[in-house]
Amino acid sequence: MQTLSIKKKKRIYAIDFAPNGNELAAVCGDGFIRVWDLASGEVRRSAPIVETSSGYAMTYLDENRIIFGGVNLFCWDLSTDTWHTITPNSPWMRRLKVSPTGEYLAQVDQARSTDWPAGPGLLIRSTAGWELQPEMPQSQFTTGGVAFSRDSKLLATGHMANVGDRIRRIGMLPGFQFMVSEYEYLVHVRNFPGGGIVQTIDGWPQAVTNLAFSPDGRFLAGTAGPKLRIWDLESNREVASHKRGTKHFQGLSFTDDSRFLATVSNDETVRIWDAQTWQERTTFTWKIGRLLNITFAPDGLRVAAGSDQGQIVIWDAE
Repeated sequence: MQTLSIKKKKRIYAIDFAPNGNELAAVCGDGFIRVWDLASGEVRRSAPIVETSSGYAMTYLDENRIIFGGVNLFCWDLSTDTWHTITPNSPWMRRLKVSPTGEYLAQVDQARSTDWPAGPGLLIRSTAGWELQPEMPQSQFTTGGVAFSRDSKLLATGHMANVGDRIRRIGMLPGFQFMVSEYEYLVHVRNFPGGGIVQTIDGWPQAVTNLAFSPDGRFLAGTAGPKLRIWDLESNREVASHKRGTKHFQGLSFTDDSRFLATVSNDETVRIWDAQTWQERTTFTWKIGRLLNITFAPDGLRVAAGSDQGQIVIWDAE
């Protein structure tokens, strides 16, 4: 096991292994983005980031380029240590995902109301010149969940839709009532890059914030608050649903061979789920604080998780 730390006990907003698996990048709550050399455990590169209440996102584009979303959307060229602005004024709490082919960047914001959208919803950019691609159908009101299938032919995104209003009353104040919106939470699975919706998965209890395709393309896993659901895309049916108390899931990732799914939650645990029975196989508690994100190395042999206490733990997957 390897532990990477920053001096202050601040949250680790995002982590990602480099495509070669030799480095790991993290957006850190002390105001820096760092790239660690995993062989030595030393920081290879670091750069200050502008503080924002809009949140941060990050993903590798290739060995030497990192896409970073904060106040603006940037591309950080590690080989020359230069920053290039892709677009200014990145929307609130944007999530980023690069297609496995490397040709496209998907961006989604995290709407929590259709009355006050966080941004435009799903945006697709070509990574060759960062041009926006044509808008896809029903792409508004994304809730943060976004994932590409391994072959880049499918894209899954979480959404919300207003289905009406209801009256809410406060028991201690007779006669006091007000209207609140009611929402339906959905996941759209699209063909890509065309954008046509091929499946819609409904029945989520709240906003879907994390999504992941199994590498073999058969399953789609998603989390909504404390709820984990697994969908069999071939038979178009739910095969598993789990809820673990009231603590929310914060991230999920499949092993490279599709045999297991790993999840982290803010109860400080990592859970490993068997992808045949969909029961818990192993639970880890690393004692590094609430876990906020998880990712597997490209070779599938190591896993990394970041916490709200300025620490990242890396361990062997087997």
